[in-house]
Amino acid sequence: MFIPEDLMRGSLHTVGEQAENDGLLNTYFLYSGDDAFEVTTGIALRTRIRELYAIDKLRAMSQTDEFAKAMANAGRQKVQSVVGLVEDPFGTIKRVPMGASRFFGRIGEGLKGGRTEGEGNMVQSVTGISKAKTTLAVKLGVSPYSYNQELQHQLTINARAIAGGGLVVSAATAAVGGAAGDVISVLNVNQTLQQTLVNSTPDDLRILNRKKLFSLGVTREDADALLMHPWYSPWTETILVDALSNIGVDPTAFLADACKALTEQDAIYFERLAQILARYHVSKAKLRAIHVESRAVCARDTNGTLVFPLSCDYAIWSEHAAGRVAELLALAQGQDEIKGLALWVDGKVSDRAAQELKNRKIDLATKVLDKQQ
Repeated sequence: MFIPEDLMRGSLHTVGEQAENDGLLNTYFLYSGDDAFEVTTGIALRTRIRELYAIDKLRAMSQTDEFAKAMANAGRQKVQSVVGLVEDPFGTIKRVPMGASRFFGRIGEGLKGGRTEGEGNMVQSVTGISKAKTTLAVKLGVSPYSYNQELQHQLTINARAIAGGGLVVSAATAAVGGAAGDVISVLNVNQTLQQTLVNSTPDDLRILNRKKLFSLGVTREDADALLMHPWYSPWTETILVDALSNIGVDPTAFLADACKALTEQDAIYFERLAQILARYHVSKAKLRAIHVESRAVCARDTNGTLVFPLSCDYAIWSEHAAGRVAELLALAQGQDEIKGLALWVDGKVSDRAAQELKNRKIDLATKVLDKQQ
C-alpha cells in the first residue's frame, strides 16, 4: 500500500512486511545482513536503501587495483580499512517524535552550528575532492551531504582517488534505481535547480540562499539561523529557500519554526512543507502571507483560505487528530478574513479522516507533490 513491491527486497536488503503508524508517520523495519534498523517515513526508507547499495559499490571500488594505483598517484600509499560499521550508521534516532508527528501532530512535546555532515573542508575544496565527491554521490543516487557516516567515509576516500589520483569511475557505478529512485528524481525540483545543486559548492549555495532570503525581507540574523543550522544540509536548505522564493512572501515565521529542527527528518519535513506551499501557490491560488497558527505552519491565499501544509505517510483519524482539527477550526471563528480552511498533504489520508475533514468543511488534497505542475 505504501511501499512498492520491488522496494521491499533486494540483493542487500529486506523491508519488514509490517510497519507501525503513529497517526501520521510510518516506521519501517529495514534488514541488511545481520543488521536491523528502524526507519521513520517512506522518504527516509528510500534514502537508506539507496545508501546501502551505494556503500556496497563504493567498498568494491576501493578494493580494486585501480583504486590502489590512484591513491598512490595521489601521494597516499595505503588506505586504512574500516574496522566494522559505526554504530547505527544511518543516524536513526529511534522512538523520538520527528517531522509531522512533532510539529503538526504535537506528539511528545534550535540548535546552532556550522557545517553540516559531508560539506568537507577547505583542503578538500581546493584539491577538487569536494566536487568529485558530489559527482560520485549523484552518480550513485545518494546525497553528498548524507548524515550516514559510513557513506561519508566511502565517498571521501573514493573522491580522493578520483580527484588526486585519476581513478576513473566505470559505467557500472550507478544508482540502485527501481522504486528507490535516485537522489535527484525524488527531490521534486526542476531541472534548473537540479543543476544548481549538483554544480555548486556549499558556500555557493549558501550565498545564493542568503540573497534570496534577503530579497524576501528576512534579516541577516534569521537567514543565518537557517543557513548555519546543523540539520539543514546545503541541498535541503537550498530546496526549501527556492520554494519560499517562488512564493515571494516574507517567510520569517516559517523560518523561526523550521529552525527548531532537532533531526535530519525534521529538516526534511520543513523542506517538504515549503514545497507543498509552493505547489499550492502555483496550482491552486496565490499565497499572500505565511504564518504559524496553533503551532502549525499555514498560509493565507488571496481568496481568504487558510491552508495548512502537511508532510506525512498516512494520516488516520483518532481522538488526538480530532483535537488538532478542532484547534484549527477555532482559528477561523470570529475572523471574517478567513473564508475557509484547507489541508494539503504530500502523503495519504485514511477514508475516515477524509470524511471527517469533509464533514467539517475542510478542503483536502493528498499526494500533492506527486502531481506534475
